[in-house]
Amino acid sequence: MGRGRYESVFFHGDHLSTTSDTIVETGERTPKKRLSFARRMIPYIIIIIFSLAIIVAVIVTGVLFNKSVKKTENKHSLDLVNGDLDLPPNMPEPAPNSLAVGVIISMKNFDPGSSILSFDMAVFLAKLEDPDQATGADAIPVCFFVTDPEGLSSPLILSMNYGNKRDVNSTSYNTTADGSISHFPFDVYSGSLVIGAQSLTNATDNSAVPCAETFDRDLSEVNDITTTVLPLYFQIGQDLDSFSAHTSLQLLSVNDTLAFFGDGTVLLSATIHRRDVVRFFAVLMFITTWLVTLGVVVATVVVLLKNRQTERFDIVAASTALLFALPSLRSATPGIPDTPTVSDAVGYFWHIALLALSTFVLLCHAIWKMMDDKAEEEGANKKSLKAE
Repeated sequence: MGRGRYESVFFHGDHLSTTSDTIVETGERTPKKRLSFARRMIPYIIIIIFSLAIIVAVIVTGVLFNKSVKKTENKHSLDLVNGDLDLPPNMPEPAPNSLAVGVIISMKNFDPGSSILSFDMAVFLAKLEDPDQATGADAIPVCFFVTDPEGLSSPLILSMNYGNKRDVNSTSYNTTADGSISHFPFDVYSGSLVIGAQSLTNATDNSAVPCAETFDRDLSEVNDITTTVLPLYFQIGQDLDSFSAHTSLQLLSVNDTLAFFGDGTVLLSATIHRRDVVRFFAVLMFITTWLVTLGVVVATVVVLLKNRQTERFDIVAASTALLFALPSLRSATPGIPDTPTVSDAVGYFWHIALLALSTFVLLCHAIWKMMDDKAEEEGANKKSLKAE
């Protein structure tokens, strides 16, 4: 005999229940085989692994975001050699115990709309450490100059050891950076500063020449002014929120057109771009909105080709809701400007157009079907009246 199945019916009060068992050749009743414990646990294991993967991904994302924010604490030390300040790569090493100027620059803010880069700047005069002599700054007047090579910002002039004997000075400065915000989120901006430090003395009476006067005069035509160029040590930090900057220093030659301050002129170049996490989020939003929009378009095509009238108004409701949600989704992208960008030209504008077109086509199709059904109904009524 082969396997057979039977159903036994039991009455328990007012309830009717059935059981289904398997009969083997011996006539004994055996229950159905159940899955093993390991196989029953597989779905739970998958859920746990997926949950742990999400948690790890969230933690890693947070850590990477935190590391992408680069900050440098602004503090100065008179020990220029052993401190955190460095010479420009192509500047020769100054002689021991010579005077030098330490420059601490912190990029604090960048406005891509106006292309203005703001710095906090502190400069101090110090003598390079020499074991045989005491470290300190001689009381000689020093002029520190910063200017925008494009000439769009007023020059910054800081004086040290002029009258008040201060060997430290600090201020803020703005410069312009070239770039286009319309390339968001891959917009890149370039800016630069020309920096120099000099000590100028009138050779006739050994008096200090005012810094503002020396900046405007052509020193090559003046014979009674002694110019001493001081080496520059730099520490550069940044706290630009959603932007990141790469900087480079270059000692300019005397013949360079930007060497406004003699053979010690240094060119600071900065390239500013969106942080990677901002770019990733913007690209993710771009892809997500395209996928949702294409989903609505595909659903619209299916409804039209298959003539699925029941799903038609569901798609209309979804496309209409998404149509009004798109501006909020665009605004949620960090750093996106109010003005149109390239991503709008290849994304946002097309999303609006496709969703509006899908809604319009579905509504027209619904109206056409309603009119067609009404015409068929009227025709059927007329035929029935004629038949009577």
